[in-house]
Amino acid sequence: MPQLFRWSLALLLLLNVQGLTAGILTISNAETKATKSWTTEQLLASKSLQKLRIPLLNYPETSLTIKAIPFRELLSGLVNPDTHVLRFRCADGFSGLLPVSHLWSTSTTAAKAYLAIEDPKSPWPKLPKSGTAGLQSAGPFYLVWEQPENSQIPPEFWPYQLLSFETVDNLQSIWPDIFPAARFKSDHPIQRGFKVYQKRCMACHSINGQGTANLGPDLNIPMNPTEYFKEDALRQFIRNPETVRSWPEMKMRWVQQQSWSRQDIDDLISYLEHMITRRK
Repeated sequence: MPQLFRWSLALLLLLNVQGLTAGILTISNAETKATKSWTTEQLLASKSLQKLRIPLLNYPETSLTIKAIPFRELLSGLVNPDTHVLRFRCADGFSGLLPVSHLWSTSTTAAKAYLAIEDPKSPWPKLPKSGTAGLQSAGPFYLVWEQPENSQIPPEFWPYQLLSFETVDNLQSIWPDIFPAARFKSDHPIQRGFKVYQKRCMACHSINGQGTANLGPDLNIPMNPTEYFKEDALRQFIRNPETVRSWPEMKMRWVQQQSWSRQDIDDLISYLEHMITRRK
């Protein structure tokens, strides 16, 4: 075997083992065009770096000490905590929205967000229960929460293999077809269900071809889940997907039954049923 080929093969194997360990994280303001980027090495050298030992959602059976930076410090000078929403993107196609108010909070009684950084010298374990994606860890960057129960942080707010964050000011101007009819007041079940969709489903599923991601199927075209699921089966699928459908590359394995309230499911189904009338 030629020496150059052996070196190339060795390099490919090394990259495959390390996965996404070395990376660059970018946070940008879409309106002002201001952008900040950090490499893994820069973040690990930060004076704000802390060592934490907190339960990690995607490593339920592993106790890890992680290196992390308070996420609020990365947002300084880039966002308005009162008006901005952040859209995150991950290497596996996962994408969703995070209210800056959660990330910015300094209250001692609220959940606190951290950016965990995977140290290439001490890589994290492979992700459990995630099909072929289990060949990789949650690195290089993972949004984690201290005391998430204090602010009812859902599983969808724990994105891993992070690439970037970008501010979003006006969702309706970007994705008008995901919105319900304007005639419904904010406390109507359909409007509440729309908020549930944004918080819990939008990270994977589009509506009418619009939204932050397409990791999972569109929830309204060509058909809506309320049209092909019996109601009891749909409710069970939302609560605990693996008890209804399961396949090797399934992405919803980490959805926890106890993280859904009956009210949230009722409201989400109301929104989905309504969106059939707004299909284009």
